[in-house]
Amino acid sequence: MNPVGLYVHIPFCRVKCKFCHFATFPGLRKRVPEYLSALETEMSRAGGQKLNTIFFGGGTPSFLSELEIKSLLDAIRKYFEIEADSEISMECNPDDATPGKLKAMKSAGINRISFGLQATQEPLLKSLNRTHDFKQFVLAYASARKIGFQNINADLIFGLPHQTLADWEETLDRVVAMAPEHISAYALDLDEPSALSFQKTVPDDDLQADMYELLSRKLAEAGYRHYEISNFAKPGNECRHNLKYWRNDPCLGIGLSAAGFDGRTRIKNKDRMEEYLESIRCKVSPAMETITLTEDEQEGENLMLGLRLREGARLTPKIWKMHGEMLKKYEERELLKIDADKNRAILNLKGWLLSNQIFRDILTH
Repeated sequence: MNPVGLYVHIPFCRVKCKFCHFATFPGLRKRVPEYLSALETEMSRAGGQKLNTIFFGGGTPSFLSELEIKSLLDAIRKYFEIEADSEISMECNPDDATPGKLKAMKSAGINRISFGLQATQEPLLKSLNRTHDFKQFVLAYASARKIGFQNINADLIFGLPHQTLADWEETLDRVVAMAPEHISAYALDLDEPSALSFQKTVPDDDLQADMYELLSRKLAEAGYRHYEISNFAKPGNECRHNLKYWRNDPCLGIGLSAAGFDGRTRIKNKDRMEEYLESIRCKVSPAMETITLTEDEQEGENLMLGLRLREGARLTPKIWKMHGEMLKKYEERELLKIDADKNRAILNLKGWLLSNQIFRDILTH
């Protein structure tokens, strides 16, 4: 049995950030025990598989108590076989990262932390409804290192309202100086509903492009490999779990709004708390959407996801037949390179800047 990845969604948080469009719920601390029990029930139905990556996302997984984190990992070990060298990641808010919480995470088996930093300027953090400042991130990072974490990611956002190019450069310089193994940097996304999108905030496209080019250049100079549109890693520290998504490998999704893929079928769970919990109580599937891909759809997905990666997308005869004309068009526009030796299509930095349009073309072609 080939190992798969496991994503576990923790939908709780203290406050909802203004950029967040995920299924997250502030102020529901009292529902945590019931939700964790539901997760274990769902795991028992999907158990028996071998895992080599686990990712706790949210929401704010670090919102859980030390005992709850331990019980969650114990439940996974009860129903799944976790390979010895597995990557086990947890998203963590800097203000949650007390030495006691970090020790509990490491003791439970978590070996990769993803800190939600977003920016280093306090006015920008406050404008996003973040509950930490840069000083707390520095302390949390130092504590994680002292406790022994050797794989740390910092999450950043660019194109924020009132964020200048100088602000962004300062954020990059400060984070690079701390030398995390991995940096994720996302352009502000207002396509999905969030507090910022309801404010009709409109990012400056030219400024975002300048920020993206600065990001890629500075991190390359610091020794990071730009291995995916929004992700940078020191060699050997690429996020193994997220690579499963971009390579269209099988992953299980457990929890409210979690998505999974078995190689042919995509399953997405219900994203309302009561509906998810009621499904578990009634011993029925919590899925709200199940889509089995046709062969053509799967080839299109493989192409679109592969183009997100520096390694590019493998060009099968079917992809050439379906999308060859479009790929040649983007090669002529110097947005994409077709590597005949490796039989791959690879977007360059300019192509990544225009990737949303390119991916729309793939989906509608």
